[in-house]
Amino acid sequence: MDARVTGFPFNVLDNPMYVGSTLSFIGVSLWHARPAGLLVAAYVWLVYHIALKFEGPFTSMIYAKRNAEPTVAKRKKKL
Repeated sequence: MDARVTGFPFNVLDNPMYVGSTLSFIGVSLWHARPAGLLVAAYVWLVYHIALKFEGPFTSMIYAKRNAEPTVAKRKKKL
């Protein structure tokens, strides 16, 4: 991809898959009335939160580099 996705659901949330996954854990634990499931959901949220501390800047760096470098199509137009 040449540009970051900005359409739905990314225009509402930065990381909709992580939010949806965490909400799924919470929903299933509430549906089955299992308090342990809420602990698992909290752990999942914590792991995602830590992962995003690394993933967010890395993803931004990838797109920043991609925007700084001329693409093959842009180079062909200059020739």
